[in-house]
Amino acid sequence: MSLELHTRADFIRIPLSERRSKESKSLVKIVHADEGDFLSEWSFDDIGGEPYGAITKRPMVYMVSAHEAIEKSMWCYERGMVPLIGEPDSAIAAQSAEKYRIDQLIVDAESLAKLMPYLSARAEPLLSISVIGASFDIASLLPFTHYAKEVRLVLALPETGALAEAKLEKEPVFHVIAGCTAKGESLIVTKEAQLVTPIKEYETGIRVSSRSNAPDGSIATFVLDH
Repeated sequence: MSLELHTRADFIRIPLSERRSKESKSLVKIVHADEGDFLSEWSFDDIGGEPYGAITKRPMVYMVSAHEAIEKSMWCYERGMVPLIGEPDSAIAAQSAEKYRIDQLIVDAESLAKLMPYLSARAEPLLSISVIGASFDIASLLPFTHYAKEVRLVLALPETGALAEAKLEKEPVFHVIAGCTAKGESLIVTKEAQLVTPIKEYETGIRVSSRSNAPDGSIATFVLDH
């Protein structure tokens, strides 16, 4: 039996076994949230369908949460790439990145900041940096545009996956990803795919402004409120 989940309170209240909409090879992770801890399940196929990074030869995944790092590494495997998973110690992570000759970073903002010395010392920029999170301090991230040919912001929650993406610039404009519909000043999203835990009319708590609408009236692009 599958149930509709509209808030994190639903994830916390409803056991994982009662949220499952399909049986498939999957990854179960722990989400640590202000509202409380809960389990989230993603099939390997669904992870592979998310727009977490670029297709390159030597990606590195470096994230504070080990659960998120494993999931994003699985994304790499599903896309035919063998990733390096960064060590918690930033010095070891930088040394490993240099030896592996990484060409891409899939990262959260906190972890990215720890790699500034390594990135600034590189002879050439990375092909891509994808920063994944539910909010972004643009001023602190802008210096990283010097260290990659492309720097992307991927707006995401652990339980919903990616919602929108934007090029990192002074005033980034987010584009709602394909297969996702969004509405409201406090972003409410629906994922069209049949995920292991379906996301329908989900209240993200992410506030947006300067919206433009798609032909069906849903949000096509937006700017994050700060």
